[in-house]
Amino acid sequence: MSTQRRPAGLITAVFLGTFMALLDMSVVNVALPAMQSHLHARITDIQWVVDGYTLCLSAFMLTGGALGDRFGRKKVFLAGLALFTLSSVLCAAAPNTATLVIGRLLQGTGASTVTPGALSLLAQGFPDQAKRARMIGLWGACSALAVVLGPLLGGALTDSVGWPAIFLINVPLGLIALTAGVKGIAESADPEHAATDPVGQILGIVWLAALTYAVNEAGRDGWTATQNLVLFAVAAVAFLAFVAVERRVSRAMLPVSLFSNQRFVITNIASFMLGFGAYGTFYLLSLYLQQVQGTSAAMTGVKFLPYSAAIAIGSTQAGKLTARFGPRGVMVAGYGLVSVGLLGLLTLTPSTGYGQVGVLFAVLGLGMGLGIAPTNAAAMAAVPRERSGAAASTVNATRQVGTALGIAVLGSLLNARAETSVASNLAHSGSVLDPSERSTAAHLIVTQHGVAPSHLGLNLRTALRYFASGFVDGLHTTLLVAGVATALATVAVLLRLRTPQSAPAREPQRPAEQAREEGRTKA
Repeated sequence: MSTQRRPAGLITAVFLGTFMALLDMSVVNVALPAMQSHLHARITDIQWVVDGYTLCLSAFMLTGGALGDRFGRKKVFLAGLALFTLSSVLCAAAPNTATLVIGRLLQGTGASTVTPGALSLLAQGFPDQAKRARMIGLWGACSALAVVLGPLLGGALTDSVGWPAIFLINVPLGLIALTAGVKGIAESADPEHAATDPVGQILGIVWLAALTYAVNEAGRDGWTATQNLVLFAVAAVAFLAFVAVERRVSRAMLPVSLFSNQRFVITNIASFMLGFGAYGTFYLLSLYLQQVQGTSAAMTGVKFLPYSAAIAIGSTQAGKLTARFGPRGVMVAGYGLVSVGLLGLLTLTPSTGYGQVGVLFAVLGLGMGLGIAPTNAAAMAAVPRERSGAAASTVNATRQVGTALGIAVLGSLLNARAETSVASNLAHSGSVLDPSERSTAAHLIVTQHGVAPSHLGLNLRTALRYFASGFVDGLHTTLLVAGVATALATVAVLLRLRTPQSAPAREPQRPAEQAREEGRTKA
């Protein structure tokens, strides 16, 4: 079912909606220290500003396309866009961390229908293959632009106006996109082929949210705290129930049967590791530049330019390279560069010059840009062609889950290691504090970014030095874990991934079915 509308409105709505959703994955990173200071938040609290968005994006992404198929792609896309825009206002007006996190959760939920729906709408709106290819190419350029502008725009707005501005900018863009979409998007639906799996959706959210929250809080309360043990148990039970449900329903949210294919399993493990290691460390590097090296938010955005530009370059070239050399070789190159970049960043000290940092950022960004397209291609090549859309949406969701857990795990590791390092420095400083008092003092120094309690008798310079040293020690721990994770993924792809020469043939598709598949593939 479809209706005809104006292509200019469709292009405006889809491009702006995608731009906003992708921009908000990176624009907040350079504003995190300002948010943390203004809201008096801990590292483990501020992690949720990033993790909340990613968590909902990954949890709802698999059903975002299915909702469009069932209720109408236009309705669902515009509803998600409206939710994203309204929740941006909530984020900007947030008086505390809890409200900000709620706003980010709602933003991620809205983005989960915008991102997978964008390509479905373009595919439906441009049935001519040549025009469709041109539009998808322009859409990819728009996506790359969002990646490049995110840190620059976030830094400039934070320094010149304040961190709420990074969310308020979504309001006029969202209103323009909504107006254009109402007038220009043709309604289309394919309810007879829509996947409906509400129980699986709920269980998927429960296990992922419980696990992420437990890991996040472990950095503060410890891994064996009663609350965290209960959450880990809830996550385990919900995950097992999720797998059981997905094996039984006819149209599952996550097609578990695909995981019987070794190539598909290896590809998803690699995708998870890419999200965990590369994306999970991004916001920590922003904290390093600002809280350790004292870089302004605007200059931090500039310093991230080699990173974001390299991602854009790698992303635009990855498809061509994959077509020429196959996904396996490009994946090895991309994941290998990510590993080199992460492990190379182990050389960072509180006073490392930008020349070294910029080069390593570029290496890391290029690897990330090269990694995604061949991973999607490998996932689709591993399954029958009629399942390629499900394979691509699954591997993308796996990467988002890796990102959410990476932020939680790596942030908790950094926080715990930083406090241990500061406590050790206090012990060797001649402090008369007992171990319990040193632990409390170290926690305060880390959470207050070098501001020591007055009873310690530390001058500001010494406290800042302890904080910087502790933060870098914690950063080294996270970079080592992330680098090893992506290195293992590189080895697994090199040794175990064998892309078949050709995939099994599929039956001809109807236009609506083809649109749905292309949207899931590119999301």
